[in-house]
Amino acid sequence: IFRKDRNSFGGGILVYISNSLSVSRRTDLEPANIECIWIEIRDPTGNFLLCCTYRPPNSDKSFWRNLSWSIDKASDISNKIVIVGDLNVDFLNIPHTHPVNEILTSQFLENKISEPTRVTQSTSTLIDPILATNEVSVFDSGTLGVDQNISDHLCTYISVKTNVCYNGAYERKVWLYKNADFDKLNLLITNTDWNEL
Repeated sequence: IFRKDRNSFGGGILVYISNSLSVSRRTDLEPANIECIWIEIRDPTGNFLLCCTYRPPNSDKSFWRNLSWSIDKASDISNKIVIVGDLNVDFLNIPHTHPVNEILTSQFLENKISEPTRVTQSTSTLIDPILATNEVSVFDSGTLGVDQNISDHLCTYISVKTNVCYNGAYERKVWLYKNADFDKLNLLITNTDWNEL
C-alpha cells in the first residue's frame, strides 16, 4: 500500500500494488500541493510510471500547472506513463480551452475510457479517466460496477501488455495421478476396517 493522506479532516489517496511486482515510490515526481502518488513499475522492456491523482472540484489552475510539471519530470524517466484518478473534469464534454487539453497534447496522453464513470439521475459524466502515453500497449479498457454504498463512481481499468518481472516463485505440491500405485491403493482399501472408522 502506498498512501498520501490529506490532513486531519480526511481525504487522500491510496495505491495498492501486487507483491509480485517490483516497484518503488517516486516522491521526487510528487508536487507537495496536489494529491498524487507516483509509482515506478520495473519491466524488462522499459519501466512504467503510474500516477494516481485526485483533483478536488474547487481546485484552481495551479493544479494543472503542478500536474503538468510532474508529468514532464516523469517523461524524462520513462515514455510509458499511466495516470489514473478522479480529475473532476468531464472528458465527454471538455471545452477546447480547458487546461487539461494542453497537458494531453504536450505530453502525448490519450484517455482510454470512453463511457461515463459517474451517473446520477440528472447527469452522466466521465470524470475518472485513465490517461496513457502511446508507448503503453493497452489492449482492453472499460468500467466496472461498484456497490453504491461504497462509491457513486464506477471503477475504471485498463489491461496492458508487458513483460513484468515477478519478485519470486512459489512452491506447490502437484499430484500426478497417472503415476499412482493403484494396486497398493486397492490393497489398502481392502484391508481397512471400515466399521472401525
